[in-house]
Parts: sequence; C-alpha cells; structure tokens
Amino acid sequence: MFTEGVRDLSRGDLQSTQDASAPTTRKPIRRWEAAALAGVLAGLLLFLVVRAWQVGVTVDEPSHLLSAYRYWRGEDDLKPRDMPPMIKLVGGWVPAILGLPVPYDRKDLMETHHHEWIIACEMMDRLRDRTQSVFFYSRLPLLIFPLLTVLLIWHWARQVFTPAAGLLAALAFAMDPTAFGHGALFKNDLASTFGYLLFWYRAWVFWREPRLRNAAFLGAGLAVAMLSKLSMVVLMPVAPLVIAARYLTLKRRSYRMMTAAVAVALVIPYALSIAACQFETRRATGIELDTIAKEHRIPRVVLLGANMFRLLPYPAPLWDGALSLVDSNSDGMTTYLFGQPVSGGHPLYFAIAIAVKAPVPFLVLVACGLVLEAVRLIRGRFDPLSLFWIVPPFLYIGLASLSSLQLGVRLVLPALPFGLMIAGRAVAALARGRYVWILAVLFTVAAARIAQIYPHPISFFNLFVGDPMHGARILSDSNVDWGQDLRELAELVRRTGIRKLRLSYFGNDSVWAYFREDQLELVAPPWGDDFAKGTVYKPTRGFYAISSSLLPGHMFEPRYREYYKEFWQRKPIATAGYSIYLYWVE
Repeated sequence: MFTEGVRDLSRGDLQSTQDASAPTTRKPIRRWEAAALAGVLAGLLLFLVVRAWQVGVTVDEPSHLLSAYRYWRGEDDLKPRDMPPMIKLVGGWVPAILGLPVPYDRKDLMETHHHEWIIACEMMDRLRDRTQSVFFYSRLPLLIFPLLTVLLIWHWARQVFTPAAGLLAALAFAMDPTAFGHGALFKNDLASTFGYLLFWYRAWVFWREPRLRNAAFLGAGLAVAMLSKLSMVVLMPVAPLVIAARYLTLKRRSYRMMTAAVAVALVIPYALSIAACQFETRRATGIELDTIAKEHRIPRVVLLGANMFRLLPYPAPLWDGALSLVDSNSDGMTTYLFGQPVSGGHPLYFAIAIAVKAPVPFLVLVACGLVLEAVRLIRGRFDPLSLFWIVPPFLYIGLASLSSLQLGVRLVLPALPFGLMIAGRAVAALARGRYVWILAVLFTVAAARIAQIYPHPISFFNLFVGDPMHGARILSDSNVDWGQDLRELAELVRRTGIRKLRLSYFGNDSVWAYFREDQLELVAPPWGDDFAKGTVYKPTRGFYAISSSLLPGHMFEPRYREYYKEFWQRKPIATAGYSIYLYWVE
C-alpha cells in the first residue's frame, strides 16, 4: 500500500484533482530587483562581519563554542546538552581548526563536574589574548543564517505580494536591531529563525502543490527547525496534520497517498536527526518513561508518543537536551519586567518586549497588514493560505509566553519574519499607490533610529522608550546586557585614564583578557552567601563598573534583591555600550 502511494504521489495524482491549487506562476526577477537584493545582502553581510569583530563575548557563547569544538572531536558529551547540532555542524569546524585551551588537565572539571558552562569558564581564562580572533572566525560561518532568512523572506513575500513588497520585507528584517545584533554571535537564535520560517514556507508550498517531493521538502524543513532549536519539536505533529488536512480538502482522496506523504515527511527529519547526532542513539524503556514523568514533571499524556521509542532508537543528545530544557522551564526562573522581579515568568513579557524593542515603523506596518487582512476577511476575499504566515508568529509567541525562560526578545526572533510577511500586505498596497511616500518616511525613520544606537544593536529600544538607559527600567537580560561590552569597558577605562576600577560583571567573557590585575578589583555578585557582603553592598570611595543585568537584583535570592541599591539609585557618569554602567563614589 505504501509503495503504491509513493508511485501515485510521484505521478502528481494529488495535483491532478479538481480542487488542488495550481502551481505558483513564477514572477521573473528583473535587473533592478536582483541589484537591490544583492545590495541588501551585501550591506547586511558587511554589518554582520564588522559586528562579529567588534562585539564582546556574550553569556552563552563560551559554552556553545566549547560544545561545538568537542562535537567535531567526537566528544560532545558534556552536560546539559541543551544546544542542538545545527550551529555545531555549521560553525564547530572553525574552533576545531584553531584549537581551544580546553582544560583536559583538570580532572575535577572534566570528570567530576562534567558541565560545559563550568569548563567553558576555565577555557576562557586560558584563552586570554586569543579571545577576539577565535570568536570572530568562529562566528563567521553562522552569518549564513541571517542571510538565508533574508533570501527566504524575499522569495516568499514576492510570490504572495509583489517584488517590491518582497524586497522591502527583506530589507526590514536586515534592518531589525535584534536580528542583526544577535545574528553576529555564536548562537542559535538566527538558525532557529531560519528553520521555523523554512518549515512554514514548505508547508505553504505543500498545500499549494501536494506532491511527494513537497512532502519530502516539508520533512527537510522540519529537520532544519528541530536541529536548530530543541523547542521546535512542537512542529513534529504539525507536519502530518498539515498533510492530513490537505488530503481531507481534496475531492479525490486516497489513504495510500496520505500515508506515503506523512511517512516521507517524518522519516526524513528522523533520519537526519540521528545522523546530525553522530548516530548516538538509545531506546527508551517503560521504567525510564515513568521516571521521566515523575522527576521532570511531564504529564503522561504528553509522553504517549514517546512510547514509539521503545521500539525505534532515538537520538540521545536531542532527548537529553529536551529534558534539560524542560527542567530549566520548571525551575521557576525569575523574570524582570517594569522594574520588578516576576517569579515564573509573565504571560505578557514577550508582547511587551516586542512593543518596546521592535522599530515603531515596522510595528505600524504589521498593524496595517493585520487590519487589511481583517478587511479582506469581512469582505469575503480572505485567502486561507494567508494562515501559513498569520498563525505561526502568534503560535510561537503564545507558546513562549507559557515558559518561564524569558531572557529577552531574541527568544521569539522566529516570529519576526512572519510579522514582516503580514506587513507585506500593507507594503504592497502602499507601494503601488500614490502613498509610496509613506513607506519612504517609515523606513527613513527606522534607519535613523537604528543609526542612533549603532554599534550597540543588542541594547536597542524603540521610540516609545527612547534611550536604552530608560529601557533598562523596563527590561533586562539580553534585551540590554548579555555580557557583550567588556571590551568596550576596557576602552572607556583607557580613554578616561582610570587607574583602579572595581568591577561587578555579568557574563562569561574573561576580564583578564582586557585588564591587568593591578587595574582591577572584582566585586562578586551575590550568587550565594559565600559571595555576598551583607544584603546591601556598601561601596567605598572609587570607580565602580556594574553590569546592567545585575542592578535590578532579579537574578538573586530575595534577600539579595537590593544588593546593588546604592548604584541603582545613582546616575552613572558613563556607560560602556549601554550595558555596563560606570560610577564614581565619594
């Protein structure tokens, strides 16, 4: 039955039904469009390369770099295994060639702790003068993901709307400060953005042309998404549901064809996941599933599908990483919002973050796009295929809002391209009318605001907030400070001639790569009783530099929440890239 279904699909029998959508009429790419697209890509690449060299090491990067390095050495076994293979595959070969000072001589770290974050801190202390060059070259291969995302936004939007709308949607993504700010890092935020976009684009293509090869491409898109971010496993049931729903809309139905398409769309990501995990597989047992349900507090109904892995081997790194991700969400992390710590996260966190972090002109276009889609719905002109770019952003933001892992708007970056697709409806309407000047004004305003914050796009806040110093009173963490400006602080100290500085730093960059020991005195954040000097730190006379993410105190135990109160109430005399505040205390 399955093989007959494959033959039917390969002949395009689904396509031949009366109510199947016709293939997309290809719009020829004219010279002006190709030149404009090349300019957008070249400009974005230039900014990303410069940014990859300039920006300091962020919180997550050392552990990710270590994990990628060990992946290419066949040693990727360090806890917590919560980084999927995609960025390891794409970027890990660079540190494998350059070499990293991994502390193999420290058995207490390598064998006893066996945790990549702890080992990465020791690695950073040993890297010292090579820090900038090693991270720069390791980041370069990952620049492919923001470039591919721009290309796919352009390709999809021009098919749905117009070539001009496709170009402007692609330009808007390239201009987004969060996208190009985090796109220059050794992180998976942009890889997951591309993977999520690719999956839904291929789902849209399959709906229009329900053929076996498009089911295979849908499966490949699912694989890219899952290998880019562990939470993308939620897309696993979406692929067969899309195929089944499309099958049910056809007048000429065949269970053989549907079975073949579903099988292809699931076998491909399964096989690619095992290969990407270097064929490290296990089989689940009933006892293991019961233990997981109890210790990780996962409802048994959610684990029903996992019973198939009692027969089929599963990729062990993805399994272990997914459990680690579940644990990190169930730990009740504290979120910072409007100056207050919020235990367990806030359901409106990401909505507020988008409202204050996304450029206002682009928010206006998205709102106009939604209004136009609503008008089309009321007038009976709504195209159901629009759901393939309207539903995904709300689905992603909604699921993220249920999580306690709320460390910055970058965590919902996969929703951004779909917002720009929605905006494409408004862009297309304005571009072909006499109101094209409105687009020129909106993009000019966006560019001017972005130029104000450059070269610190991670700390960008829009016109609703203004200065990032004000933004730090609303949001914290990777919205402002992700440990990226230690090098900027060293330049500030050199320019101002400060001879002695007390530093309380949030991040995993090595301070000794930028400062001499006689220049610096470290002030440990109150991560525990052994580090704290009372419940409120009392500064003495001198210069102090405090990371912005530490000042609100939301990361600490309740009794240490006001540890930096003396600084939080003061106005800094200078800032290093908006993320580290410099104070003078009499």
